[in-house]
Amino acid sequence: MNNGPEQTEALPEMPEAQDVSRSHDKEFSATVERLVRDAEGMRLSFMKRHRTRGHIAMTLGLISLTIGACGFGWFLLMEADILRAVGAMLAAICIPALLYFWHHGILKDYERSYKREFLPRLANALGGFKFHPARGIGRKIIAKTGLLPAHDVYEAEDCFIGRYKGVKVLFSEARLKHKKKYLEPIFDGVFVLLEVPNAVIEGHTILTADEDAYRTWRSTRWQKLQDVDIPVDNEDWDRFHILSDKPEAAKLLIGQRLLKELSEAADIFENAPLSAALFKGKFVFLMIPYKGDMFEASSIHIPVATKQHAMQCRREIEQILEIIDVFELYQKAETPGRAP
Repeated sequence: MNNGPEQTEALPEMPEAQDVSRSHDKEFSATVERLVRDAEGMRLSFMKRHRTRGHIAMTLGLISLTIGACGFGWFLLMEADILRAVGAMLAAICIPALLYFWHHGILKDYERSYKREFLPRLANALGGFKFHPARGIGRKIIAKTGLLPAHDVYEAEDCFIGRYKGVKVLFSEARLKHKKKYLEPIFDGVFVLLEVPNAVIEGHTILTADEDAYRTWRSTRWQKLQDVDIPVDNEDWDRFHILSDKPEAAKLLIGQRLLKELSEAADIFENAPLSAALFKGKFVFLMIPYKGDMFEASSIHIPVATKQHAMQCRREIEQILEIIDVFELYQKAETPGRAP
């Protein structure tokens, strides 16, 4: 995990963003099957190396401790030299300690290889995304959303970047923390940034299903925003508090379809209290609390469950693309109109 994601102030400045498309079921399933086989082969290879190192570390460690114990006894009993006796024992203990780190270092190698070799292939299978293990949405742009709680540390990793129907897409795992290490993360989940090609967003609008955030910030940081009422036909979509500095424009921009897609996105991420910000003319930012590690390698001792993870990741990405489809309606219109 990196303590400072690479700064991405605006997605148009990222030349590596390429067009992506929805993956077809049969093609995606076949690709994932190949990826699972390759990932399982990689896991087994690393597991064998881990076991081999374990046997070597145990054998050499026992030999070292035995020699150290003999040296301790010799110097203490035969030469009455306590310092050399203790020194012999400490030297003997250091060797197993070094072997322990050497043995467990293979686990880090496995995690790095998983991200270096497997995840870029998965990102490409998911429609042509580019994968960057140590990149995230820049601090400057997320600071403009009006959604982030007070924090000292922003960490981001496992970033997917692409362009869908002209909309630039960036999403990654993200964490917000205080400087004190013992504190739990303030936020742990997923950040998503969309940039539509045309400035169809008027004003600054916030939608949140987080009741605690609404109660805490309604009279403070959001006091200049006005509550906006958007009628919906389905009560499952009626989960967001909507606030805007231009409520009439927000009513035209936010319709039932957008609320439906945001609600379904929240459900896919284990019914997360999702928040969204529409701002600066063409930016849409999603903040999704989510405890699951979407892109972490499985335990080296457990058969790869990558297919299930890949299918879940695909559902999550497909839902993000559904949100983009809503904004495509506005891009095709000369002026914003109420969403269907």
